[in-house]
Amino acid sequence: MFGFLKKKDGEEKKQAGSGKGQQASVYEAKMDLAGLSQAYYEMGKEYEEKGDLSRSRLYLERACTLYSNFDQVYDACQSFMDDCDERIGDLEEADILTNEVLWQVEERAEELTNAQKYLWGMMSLARFQVIFQHLADCENCRILGELSRVLDLLYRTVGQKSVQEDLDYSLSFITRFYDFCDSEDFVNTRNQVELDQGTTLQLFDLNGNSTVTCLHLFVDKFISVLQAGFETVEENEEAEVDFIPCTLMADYYLRNFEEDLRQIPQVQAELERIWSDYEFVRDGASVADVIHRIEKYRRMDILR
Repeated sequence: MFGFLKKKDGEEKKQAGSGKGQQASVYEAKMDLAGLSQAYYEMGKEYEEKGDLSRSRLYLERACTLYSNFDQVYDACQSFMDDCDERIGDLEEADILTNEVLWQVEERAEELTNAQKYLWGMMSLARFQVIFQHLADCENCRILGELSRVLDLLYRTVGQKSVQEDLDYSLSFITRFYDFCDSEDFVNTRNQVELDQGTTLQLFDLNGNSTVTCLHLFVDKFISVLQAGFETVEENEEAEVDFIPCTLMADYYLRNFEEDLRQIPQVQAELERIWSDYEFVRDGASVADVIHRIEKYRRMDILR
């Protein structure tokens, strides 16, 4: 369907500067995380110099994740960490698609009740089920396959009496998931799958735009609301709407395609879903209507 997209052929096109790209590949193969962090930092700088701010952010954020999550990497990367953090901070204010969508989501969320924000987020969460299923068979990634059960438990308790056993399991999942995303398995680029369209999906692609952090916060707050009863939602934890734009899966597309994100049909389709979901809840969709849409999303591969 989207065969006209120009896929990147080989690492030399995928990464800024053949030298830096090859260097990163060597460090990836050896799981030399300190060397890889610096290589990603250098690649991020090169992309920034070329004016490709989205791909610059991709690699600077990967560098930051590596030195932030692992003590031995932190100690080895003192020379460039401050500059990397500063560059990321600047890019968070840049005129790039992911920032624009986040700002728009935050603005439009102000028009919604807290219950509507949670329902909007639930529909976004559902679209991660197939993505997680793709990755669940990677080495030590079985936890990703549990998202399906968590979704079952969460939306079953919306508008109903919570079952403590269900909530305990959901809380256990999100705690273990957060710990998993601090592990070497998460940053191991060999944890990837080849998709039908000839592209690769890496577990590390979930790093972009703080996807795993925002997902954790959304589900953790949602569980807190459900423990008190969904009827308390307006006086309870405010929904983490920053999670909603993460369904764009920017890192995956930036690695696999040459186009600007705005030109990629799958990204355009996902943008339409985000705003359609917003209008759906804003206009008063019932919980039953939202669950019906969620069931459709849980079977949808948004990367195709």
